[in-house]
Amino acid sequence: MANDTLTLAAVRQMAADIGLTRLTDEHVQQLLRATNAARARRDALRTLMQTQGITYADEPSHVFRLTGEHNHD
Repeated sequence: MANDTLTLAAVRQMAADIGLTRLTDEHVQQLLRATNAARARRDALRTLMQTQGITYADEPSHVFRLTGEHNHD
């Protein structure tokens, strides 16, 4: 999918498929740029993971927990 050439018509159809039927030509062009950028980032991440041996579990995340100190009377 990353190697597919994405056209304005394809983006317009993709948007229509999810209910975005009132987009202007400018909006469709913005969606095309955003989709291409997202695909490029996804491909770069896949390449990094393959070359560096990184897994999704290696991604830093924030963990929040309640300590039980709060009284909800």
